[in-house]
Amino acid sequence: MKSFKLLLVLSMLLITISCSEQKTEEVHEPEVTTTVLDNIKSAFSEKYPNAKDVEWKQEEGGWEVEFELDGIEYEAEYDLDGEWLKTEHEISESELPEMIQNTLDGEYTAYAIMEVEKYDSREGAYYEVKLRKGGDIEEAKFYPNGKIMAPKDNANSDKEHSEMDND
Repeated sequence: MKSFKLLLVLSMLLITISCSEQKTEEVHEPEVTTTVLDNIKSAFSEKYPNAKDVEWKQEEGGWEVEFELDGIEYEAEYDLDGEWLKTEHEISESELPEMIQNTLDGEYTAYAIMEVEKYDSREGAYYEVKLRKGGDIEEAKFYPNGKIMAPKDNANSDKEHSEMDND
């Protein structure tokens, strides 16, 4: 019985040693930069020279920067080339253009406004309104002229640009 226990202990020791001697390949993950490139910082500083409390976050395809300007909190997005894409900030319902107020009064009468954000992009301004009806929450985007943006539209489309020009 003692020889069986000794054989068992020696077998386990041999297995342990052989497992620890196996060579493992080191896998190197590509390094993700979290340093904001100078060209992006420069583009931001040029557009918002008086920005305060600046915080950068790397996102897929670019950078997001949160900052304060004249007591208002903003978020801006830049692509990896340092090109400004858009800036957004929360506004009050009373700051919505009258044309959008008219559209809301006509087409969203059963909804309560929860939040309003103004976006400025290379193609022009648009507004996003978060609405609630009972337990349902919807977001609607509007051109400054009060027209509702189609759900698939975004601030980079040519159609949107032409719609924005018709204020």
